Amino acid sequence: MNDNPLFSPVYLKDILLKEGIFARRSRGQNFLIDRNVADKILRAADLSDADTVLEIGPGPGALTLELCRLAGKVVTVEWDRGLVRILREQANEYDNLEIIQADFLKTDLPALADNLRNEKTLRTGLKVVANLPYSITGPLLVKLLESEIGFSILVLMVQKEVGERIVSPPGNKKYGRLSVLCRTYSEVEIISQVSRNSFFPRPGVDSVILRFKIYPAGKSSIVDPARWKNLVRAAFAQRRKMLKNTLAADRQLGYSEDQIIAACHRVEIDPRGRAEQLSVKNFIQLANALGEREKYD
Repeated sequence: MNDNPLFSPVYLKDILLKEGIFARRSRGQNFLIDRNVADKILRAADLSDADTVLEIGPGPGALTLELCRLAGKVVTVEWDRGLVRILREQANEYDNLEIIQADFLKTDLPALADNLRNEKTLRTGLKVVANLPYSITGPLLVKLLESEIGFSILVLMVQKEVGERIVSPPGNKKYGRLSVLCRTYSEVEIISQVSRNSFFPRPGVDSVILRFKIYPAGKSSIVDPARWKNLVRAAFAQRRKMLKNTLAADRQLGYSEDQIIAACHRVEIDPRGRAEQLSVKNFIQLANALGEREKYD
């Protein structure tokens, strides 16, 4: 990496003070100050000048500058106007950077992706790099994974506990809705653990770097995504109860216990089992079977 002053806590504190910015923990404003961690993120993203990178929550821009040096195009989405001003100043030498001041959760992601694909230079890869705010990790992941706009790789920093839940296999007590969602749309792994000392201000927990390799569009055999999503939600709502009871009790899902039992038998799932025992494939099979309920009502 070239010299990047934004990894210096002293320099970072100074520019934040001059801009009158006080980092808000409630918004996940913990800025990366560890070059080694940044290097691991960049290696995981495997960038080239053929890639367009979407960075969510760049903050002052320590990682952004490194992305600009490696990728063909970098688009950042940052909600804080003061941080946007700092980022523009720090990255003014890069003409491959586009900065959008917006709340990512409210951003029209398909429209943004279409804009990226309309660049004059043909780009072969669309990737995401982000240090996700702990409080909204779930909604951000859902938005990214369900977008179906052609991301190939996501490299995300998340709270360690959340990362461990995401990669947990069936049968593990940490296995849950987020595990199923992430494994349905991608192959995901923990690249590295990250100490809380790698950030300013220092958060109260450690983090992990996750890499998601997104499956090609059309690989999933989910017939009705809304039904599948409702099924997963309902199954883990009372995870210690038997599936036939938990699912039948969910009014939004809308199936009787007999229908649940019949669908389970149809795909060779024990209706007396529990949600944490079902694989990603099992959830898809059961959701599809429930969609064919008129055949066995």
